[in-house]
Amino acid sequence: MEGRHSGVEEYTIRIIDALSRIAASHTYHLFYNSAKKVTLPKFRENVVLHAFRYPNKIFNTSQLLLNNPKWDRMLPVTPDVVFVPNPRLAPLSYGVPLVTTVHDLSFERFPEFLTMKRRMWHTLMRPQLLLQNSDRIIAVSEHTKDDVVQMYGIDSKKISVIYSGVSSFTVSPIDVQRIKRVHALPEKCLLFVGTQEPRKNIAGVIDAYTAIAHTVPHHLVIAGERGWKTAQLAKSIASSAYADRIHSMGFVDEAEKSALYAAADLFVYPSFYEGFGFPPLEAMIAGTPAVVSFNSSLPEVVGEWATMIDPYNTPQLASVLQEMLLTPTRVPESVRAAIREKYSWEKAAQQTVKVLENVA
Repeated sequence: MEGRHSGVEEYTIRIIDALSRIAASHTYHLFYNSAKKVTLPKFRENVVLHAFRYPNKIFNTSQLLLNNPKWDRMLPVTPDVVFVPNPRLAPLSYGVPLVTTVHDLSFERFPEFLTMKRRMWHTLMRPQLLLQNSDRIIAVSEHTKDDVVQMYGIDSKKISVIYSGVSSFTVSPIDVQRIKRVHALPEKCLLFVGTQEPRKNIAGVIDAYTAIAHTVPHHLVIAGERGWKTAQLAKSIASSAYADRIHSMGFVDEAEKSALYAAADLFVYPSFYEGFGFPPLEAMIAGTPAVVSFNSSLPEVVGEWATMIDPYNTPQLASVLQEMLLTPTRVPESVRAAIREKYSWEKAAQQTVKVLENVA
């Protein structure tokens, strides 16, 4: 709705689209509220939009303090099941079936990576209460499921693990050359894609790159929308002896992002915590090898194909980056096909609709 396209937005858009195709006999009622103008994708004929225009501060305060308005009563039809694709306040009448997807508990594990405002937001959304009240929970990885069980005391039998899909795409050499020309990028580059926030460890990428930049011809390209606590990132770039070879692009749309993946010689993603991790999978589908952290869900989701490092060990990261940049390879088509097969939105939708139907 806000025009962003990070992990939760990607999941929400893709799962709605896939559900409406895979289980086309159902009708999907999408509920949203915003006093401001919103940006929505186009949906199929069996998707019905219900827009409300209350100021969100008033709307959320009422939900928080009064547990009203009930979402199901705001709709012209009584839902067979309510599906919430990311934990938040969701007041419902007694007995209305509820399924919630949880992507990660990074806000519980690493609150220090968030601003006070964002910590307060997560607290006020009452995620633990929502998950306790859900008839069924979908976790996007076994790691996320384990976190929900351990941190919130939820019965593991109540949680279904359904991997998110990864969108498949093709990029032509013309697309690659265009992205380099438009953004004045060098022929050889090391790439990071992700929201600019402390949890992604972009400062660690800059430090590792700075340590090896004199040995490689590559520039470092950082792409992704501006998040929070970004002052340190700007300082890291400015203090690097190779600041003139570090390109901070900010937000890029889906077409540009796909071309960036294909243009890079190596993708780096040393995040401190991930519930799933779209970018390294997307990079490998584009043929670009990935270096990722040996932590959280990443060994489970991408460990079979990526090179793993300790995100707290910058010299190790620098050494691995140097070796892989000096001996560049591409991801074999067999690996790319295996990723597309394991992480398809059709498969995710088929498993999700079974959960929704069973709960309904």
